[in-house]
Amino acid sequence: MTTQDAIEFEHIFNPRAVALIGASTDNGYVHSLTNSKLWDKLYLVNPRYDELAGKECYDSILDIPTEIDFVVIAVPATHVPKILTECIEKGVKAAHVFTAGFSETGIPERKKLENEIRDVAKGKIRLIGPNCMGIYCSKSGLSFTWDASFEEGPVGVVTQSGTFGVEFLNIGKIRNLKFSKVVSYGNAVDLDCPDFLEYLAEDPDTKIIALYMEGIKNGRRLKSALAHAAAKKPVLALKGGVTEHGSRAASSHTGSLAGSPEIWSSIFTQTGVAQVEDFDELLNASLALSYAPFPAGKGTSIITNSGGFSVLETDACVKAGLEVPQFTQETLAQLRKLVPVAGTSISNPLDAWPIFYNLSGSEGNLGDVIKILARDRNIHSIIVHMDEINYLRRVLGPVFEGHLKEVIDLMLIGCLYARDEIGKPVMLCISMEIFTEDEEDRRYHLMVKKAFEDQRFPVFPTLRDTIKALFNLYRLGLRFSKK
Repeated sequence: MTTQDAIEFEHIFNPRAVALIGASTDNGYVHSLTNSKLWDKLYLVNPRYDELAGKECYDSILDIPTEIDFVVIAVPATHVPKILTECIEKGVKAAHVFTAGFSETGIPERKKLENEIRDVAKGKIRLIGPNCMGIYCSKSGLSFTWDASFEEGPVGVVTQSGTFGVEFLNIGKIRNLKFSKVVSYGNAVDLDCPDFLEYLAEDPDTKIIALYMEGIKNGRRLKSALAHAAAKKPVLALKGGVTEHGSRAASSHTGSLAGSPEIWSSIFTQTGVAQVEDFDELLNASLALSYAPFPAGKGTSIITNSGGFSVLETDACVKAGLEVPQFTQETLAQLRKLVPVAGTSISNPLDAWPIFYNLSGSEGNLGDVIKILARDRNIHSIIVHMDEINYLRRVLGPVFEGHLKEVIDLMLIGCLYARDEIGKPVMLCISMEIFTEDEEDRRYHLMVKKAFEDQRFPVFPTLRDTIKALFNLYRLGLRFSKK
């Protein structure tokens, strides 16, 4: 990335002043942009209003009495060329065209209109879009969702789909995933996926890149940008339109040509990018990379409370590309001292449900068991499957909440030891029971989830999610753990 490119992107992500053209109560952007970080440098433009959200509304961008670095354009498609001309006259550095209704419609006149805005802007102003949600930046306060968190984090997202960007921010907020930047680039008449990849590859605030794309205009440049980014930091990619029907949908969505799945898989493999299968895997892998160290190998230990689940968990790990090795004899001897014989198994996975009842005054508890597993040389990572909450609540009755809090404290002691002193990743699977009508059950599940998230552990709602995230952590660790 050249010095000039870096300056242009600084105007986009950290603008000195921002204008929203077409501001209204209908398009939602007023609510998204009038946050505390952006308030003092935001200007609204719409001749139909004198005031919106407590801010003066200008008739034209030319009337704003200060320089503007970045604009969001939310006007009808046929008005965009005129608005861009005024932005250029004003000296605006970059514009995000939120407006849809261009080449993605397949209508020749609308394709011509898209070419017109490209010609108006060429060499005079940088464009994002059209037909996209645009820019979120936790540091500057730019956003395209109403209630985004602006807590800064390590994940940078580049997505051709606006909904993907919105969902990353909304679900990420629930799942304790934090972002540096999120970019929705749509039809990409000017700035395209490779441009944003090159920027995030050099961005010191971005440690992990998550990518969703449907198609590309310049495959050679994309491959170069992917290789450059993946050499510097972990890159995860989800490719949309890998089936015939999906390819057709991609074309109607952003006017993209999707290409064959074999070609894309080859590109990702050659460039060192970790390809994922769906949105959940992309998000979960980003979460694992945000909070867990890379494992030194494939060996995984699972702490469970069910013999049946242990069989399925083992199968799932092996299918994902991990291993569930036997414990060393030393580990087995230590576990046998703590885990009752009846109804348990001290093989791997470890089915040791009685230890969920043992507290700090008891002989052997869950924290002690996690410490023992962390020291096993065959084990490189630990999955703790915590789904005893409902059962414990009903068995223990009134003393349950105090018991659960002490179990959580003991688990955290063991998990912190494994991660911070031994250097092994610990993944938590806490079945959230989101469909339960019992508010107390939900409250206790959320209490456990928050306790681990507060200590920067990745928490997942299903074993499938946990295992896939751990495998992605492992395979990216092969590239980055020794750097």
